[in-house]
Amino acid sequence: MDYGFDICWFSDINYNEMTVLIKFKGQDIAQINKDKGIDMLEIEIFTEYTHPDFIPIIQKFMLSDFLNALNEAIKILGG
Repeated sequence: MDYGFDICWFSDINYNEMTVLIKFKGQDIAQINKDKGIDMLEIEIFTEYTHPDFIPIIQKFMLSDFLNALNEAIKILGG
């Protein structure tokens, strides 16, 4: 995706259905799952990071770019 976002889809063992991971410039920032169905998607926004080189101040990004990333994630999940 443009603007530093990447969407990775995978099956997380913590969920029954497919999940997608949203990254911003290589940092995991959110995960969306569809365990409750496509009309009730849940998003987990990560507040803790495990990378030893993580800089706690993530660069700001445009809300519209993040919404575009979320819409792309929903498409991947079948919505």
